[in-house]
Amino acid sequence: MYDDSVRSQLAKFRCALAWLLLAIATVSCGSDDQHRADAAGGADDGSNATGLGTCGLRTKVSGGTDIDFTGKDDAACATQHSFDTGLDGIFIGTETKGTLELLVDDVTEGEVGEFPARVVVTSTARENWQGAGCTATLSEHRLLRTEASTIGELRHYQVSGEGTCADPLESVPAGGAPVTVGPFAFRAEFTWRD
Repeated sequence: MYDDSVRSQLAKFRCALAWLLLAIATVSCGSDDQHRADAAGGADDGSNATGLGTCGLRTKVSGGTDIDFTGKDDAACATQHSFDTGLDGIFIGTETKGTLELLVDDVTEGEVGEFPARVVVTSTARENWQGAGCTATLSEHRLLRTEASTIGELRHYQVSGEGTCADPLESVPAGGAPVTVGPFAFRAEFTWRD
């Protein structure tokens, strides 16, 4: 279990960072493939990452807060640089939806498969929930491009997959109503560096 006082400060920082990034982020969700599928009556049924463009999340959060990420241009992505292991992505809901942060600690660069995951949900009222009883299955972890920068080589990857949370997320600080995260599909660009 997390230390509530430390996690609370970290959650507040991440929430503030997420809102700041929302203000400057360019929403790069959806794709021409999704729009063509919708027009043809063959839209994705929500069970996988198909149609999420380069950045997207599809899931429903219910309980202490209700958030519906449709995967149709309603989230911006903010990701942290990854080093030895781990992916950390925040899906920032547009239209006052709140955020969902997905942390996959044990994955290495380019690796696919099933991994334990943690999820943090933040409402628009800045209430927080977290849980470590989740699983993420990465089906795509594909190198897009390599970039030389002043901080070293940056390797940009497109990552997508699906996941579930077996248990409800608990409120932080404790005492609030829990939230349930439905099956989720995600897609975002992550950067690995040495």
